[in-house]
Amino acid sequence: MKLIKQKTLYFSEGKSDKVYEVDLCDSGSDLFIVNFRYGRRGANLREGTKTVFPVSYDEALQIFSKLITSKEKKGYSEERSNSDETSRNEVTSTKINAEREDVILKYLEQATKGTYTRDWKVSRIIRRAEILNIHKAIPLINQFINSDDEFEQYTSIHALIKFRDLSRKEDVFRVFEGAGFTTKVGRLAAAYILKFGDEVDKSNIIDSASQNLPIELRGLENKPEEFTSKLGIYLLKDKDIDAMVLYYTYLISTSIPKLRYKLLDVVNNITLRVNTFKSIRYIYRLANTIEDLKFLALVSKRIAVSKPGYTSRYLYVNNQWSLADEEKQKTNPSIAFSKKTKTYFNKDIYKFVYELSQTSKKTYISYATTLLISLDDTVDGVGEDIQYNYTYDTESRRYITEKRCFPKYHDFLAIMYIVYGNSSRMQNLNGKYFYIENSLEDATSREEILSELWNESPNEVISILAKGKSNLAISFALRILKDNPHFFEEINTSLLLRLVSHTNIEVLETALEIIKTKYASEKPQSLIIFGLLGSENEQAYILGLNWLKDFESEFFLESNFIEQLLLTANIKVIEYLGSLYNDSVKFKVSLDFKSLDPLFLSSRNFSYEYLVAVNNLIGSSYFGELFRTFSKDRIKELSNSHTTNKLFAANLAKKNEIEVYELFSDTIDTYINSNESELRRVGIELLVYFPDDFLLEHHKKISAFCFSPYNEVRAAIQPTVEKLIKLDKGFKNNLFKALLKALESVETYEGLHENCYELLTVNYREYLNTITQKEIFTLILSKYDFAQKLGAPLFDKNIDVNTLKINEIVELSHSDIYSIRQVLKTYFMENIEKINYELEHALLVFNSSWGDVVTWSCEYFEEHIKPEIWSVNMLLYACDHTKEEVQSFGRKMILKHFSDEKGLPLLLKLQEHPTKTMQFFTTNYLDNYAKNRPEVILKLEAFFKTTLFNINTNRATKTRIYNFLKQESVKSEVIAHMTVRLLKSVLDTNTIVDKSHNIDVLLSIAETYPNIEIPLLIKQS
Repeated sequence: MKLIKQKTLYFSEGKSDKVYEVDLCDSGSDLFIVNFRYGRRGANLREGTKTVFPVSYDEALQIFSKLITSKEKKGYSEERSNSDETSRNEVTSTKINAEREDVILKYLEQATKGTYTRDWKVSRIIRRAEILNIHKAIPLINQFINSDDEFEQYTSIHALIKFRDLSRKEDVFRVFEGAGFTTKVGRLAAAYILKFGDEVDKSNIIDSASQNLPIELRGLENKPEEFTSKLGIYLLKDKDIDAMVLYYTYLISTSIPKLRYKLLDVVNNITLRVNTFKSIRYIYRLANTIEDLKFLALVSKRIAVSKPGYTSRYLYVNNQWSLADEEKQKTNPSIAFSKKTKTYFNKDIYKFVYELSQTSKKTYISYATTLLISLDDTVDGVGEDIQYNYTYDTESRRYITEKRCFPKYHDFLAIMYIVYGNSSRMQNLNGKYFYIENSLEDATSREEILSELWNESPNEVISILAKGKSNLAISFALRILKDNPHFFEEINTSLLLRLVSHTNIEVLETALEIIKTKYASEKPQSLIIFGLLGSENEQAYILGLNWLKDFESEFFLESNFIEQLLLTANIKVIEYLGSLYNDSVKFKVSLDFKSLDPLFLSSRNFSYEYLVAVNNLIGSSYFGELFRTFSKDRIKELSNSHTTNKLFAANLAKKNEIEVYELFSDTIDTYINSNESELRRVGIELLVYFPDDFLLEHHKKISAFCFSPYNEVRAAIQPTVEKLIKLDKGFKNNLFKALLKALESVETYEGLHENCYELLTVNYREYLNTITQKEIFTLILSKYDFAQKLGAPLFDKNIDVNTLKINEIVELSHSDIYSIRQVLKTYFMENIEKINYELEHALLVFNSSWGDVVTWSCEYFEEHIKPEIWSVNMLLYACDHTKEEVQSFGRKMILKHFSDEKGLPLLLKLQEHPTKTMQFFTTNYLDNYAKNRPEVILKLEAFFKTTLFNINTNRATKTRIYNFLKQESVKSEVIAHMTVRLLKSVLDTNTIVDKSHNIDVLLSIAETYPNIEIPLLIKQS
């Protein structure tokens, strides 16, 4: 929506100035909209009814002109900027103001004499004198400071603050002494004293506030960390909370900067609710009075962005409905911060900002800057909103859709005024600002009020950019800077550093461009380097690192340069220093150890990981040599502090000129037995620096550390073990055996095998050659990785395969190490005759759990073993094997090598095989080796019974057996009896299968041998 014309009309009366603003906007396609706003001048204008005209451009202008004319006839006139009109307005205004002033002074004089009889309250007259800035009224107003009327007292003191009148300080202080902090008059009197009083009076105010603090907070004012920690705990209580405690804290913080800083953080994160909002509103008033713009901005923002605690006049409290107004009057109300209250303060903040922009533009810029900086997208929890408005067009008979975009903080009136006060696209609807979507192209233009003043405020604009935590504030600053690039020419280093460390990528990129331009041909300041290196942005870090490398020698010679590098909080910087001091002391400088105190303080500035990295840099590289003269007393002090300081103490001791044993003989056990892994590790590391006698005396404990449940202990003890191995041969032998045993056993703790392996390979390199063949085989046949890793090279180096027996060679098939299994295969291929000779032992290779060995073995034995070597037992071994692949190989060998002399023994043996495959395979040889041989058939009775009883047996197998029995039964009565006995057992089972086969065989027997009783009842026809 494009603004075409805008008119501002006004009409002055004795008591008020009325304003009427009219906009003519083009929505496209011959659709025009007239918006108007009206109200008192200087106040937030209300929106009038929007009117839509689907007409041509010329017709729209005519309608707009008629509308303006009609208003002018009613006494409104267009606001003009020409000098003549301005002069006339000023004359009129001066005349009106003079009349007002005379009336107000007259009423005040009557009030002081007790002759005032009008309906207007005296307090309102005093307030009017303040608003109209009537300084002549001060002597009269002063007489109401001690009035019995609370409102007269309040407005009189308020007016004196506005007029900066110091003539009645004593009277105001007496008002405070009488009223205290519990009344609004007393609080305003306190504000007056803080603003204009001498140091003694201010101190009295602050002391009074301290005395009102809860008992658990008193005396901690100068310990901000502890104070705010206990304050947080206090505010979490549900009962017996003084709702003014934050207000008292703010009063006290006006004289304690560190407490003020911590309180800012508290206020920025606190929830506006019962027991807190009362203090917040009091702080708002006080900060406004004493012109504490930072706190005023923060509290204003908190009120504007916080959700109200309740929105209705009626509340459900203690299982019953009650009026909100009644609940608020209770001593301990359950509600605070209503929607109505939020709206009131929101308008009050807007009014304050608006008046500043009209009357005190320099203060306006300062306050606007502070307010914009206070915005924080992360903490404030505000968001954008989209709404659709539908207007029915009677001519086209369709709805016109208007997409309204509400930016962040759209209901924060003061911010909207600051950022969009001169915008033609922004509209106000019920106190919320929005723009129409198709006006988005105007979003990059300057829309703030007092643009010319912002063009003269480089520090403020850059401060918003550098310190801003909201995209709204950052975009505001960037738009101004786009028109004023020269602002960056004189930017101070502190603000530039803030830009470099900014989390907003657009701000950071802007800062990097400034820095690159500024230091294109010269060495950057060390502060810039620290800022770049401390940035979390990779591009910034690389730029800083490259500059550091380019001017390395010069930078490292600067005083306190290394110390500041250690305070960047970037682990990459520590890694850089580690590479620099890895092999030698690259830059030997004297450090100012006092400047490193921030590392030793319990601070959120450094992560635990970062502090550990600094510790490792000191303890594990030549960088630690720079700390040789670090104070012995300071090391002992650190060793009795918190975890990271204990780490510092240990690592500093490693490099110190004083013996480690002297520093840690009394405290080493607290490190080793600590619950913190890093402390255990560094404590164990310190042992290597202890005297030989100490190590020899405690060799059992040192040995036990090798098998500790803690990985860091097992790793850290290795240098000490290496030292002790050289000192004590007995220790060396015993530890060697223990390490081997641990390596061959189940790993009781994760990483134990690896640590044992490292100790064995590093400290027992030559000693390993004494290990026996049996121990080597134990290692290579182990199921544990590091045992295999140790055993494989020992096998290659110390074992002559040709000296091994076949059963020892076969053992290699069980190794998880592929190369060891390959040794077996190579040996078999190179010793075929020997394998043929010792085939019975060689066949045990089938027991390997490795498929590659079994598959290869089947192929090898089929190809390279002579037929005559295969005995019945060997073939049966293969057939009886648990592996199906080996059974298949056995059957294949039987088919290949089944001779007459082996046939019958094999048949008798194969009948015992339980598997269905082998049972079917056995039936292949019934005709060849059992036919017409009753003595053999009788021996197969168990085979027949097992096969016929099994319901899961292959049907082809059963059919073969039934046919064979039928055939042989009619030949031999002995076989017939066996068959009847066998089939009777089958028929006696509950589950009968193959009935036809059973009956058929029995009938054949009955016909051949009538005298044999069969288990069938045969009816005679």
